[in-house]
Parts: sequence; C-alpha cells; structure tokens
Amino acid sequence: MQDEKILLKLARLILPSGFIENFKITGITSGANDVEISLDEFDNLPEERLGHKVESKGFLDAVTVRDFPLRDKRVNFKVRRRKWYDCTTSEYFTNSYDAVYKGTRYSKEFAAFLKALPRDISPIGPFA
Repeated sequence: MQDEKILLKLARLILPSGFIENFKITGITSGANDVEISLDEFDNLPEERLGHKVESKGFLDAVTVRDFPLRDKRVNFKVRRRKWYDCTTSEYFTNSYDAVYKGTRYSKEFAAFLKALPRDISPIGPFA
C-alpha cells in the first residue's frame, strides 16, 4: 500500500494535470532518446449519460502527446480514449479532455513553456 502511494505521488509529478484522474498507466518503455508512457482511459461516463444504457466499444487509436523531457529524454504519452455507444440515443461518443494545446500534440504546460522560449535559440537535445 505504501509503495502504491509513492508511485501515485511520482505519477502526479510526471503526468500533465488531469491525466492521473482520467487515465491509468498501462506501460512504460525507455529507449536511448525517449520515454514512452502508455495510458488508457478509465471507465468514466459523463454525467449526462448516467441513467442511459451505454456499452463500451473498446478504444480509439492511440494519440501521441509530447511533454517535458526527463533526464535528457523526450517524453511521449500514448493516450487511448474509450469509445462508447449510447443505446438510449443511438449514438457513439467519446469523452474529451482539455489536456492538449489546441492545434498541437503537446501538453498544455509544455506548449506554454515552448512558446515562452526566445525564438532565436536553436533546437537542442530533447527539445528538438
């Protein structure tokens, strides 16, 4: 139990805000230049669908989200969101999250950091 609390604290430091509440870590791989953290969405039904007959239809294809480097390695999150079918309204739906900067595949925090960098520096290391 204590180990789980420590791992949860570590995950909260590494994952962008909102990820730990909505996704579970399903795998971590580390290569020479990058770290990949795989995440699957929990069974979170939106409040407006509670009381409806809803069926899980698996996952959408994984989306890669870039985040802050760790130990000079690029960090990529492979995020899979659930796909649902609402039998009551006869429509498919997915949950949406406000974790990626609009028009990019960067976490909001990482995109804000990159935008604040001076434009005249050359891309180096894990920021390239």
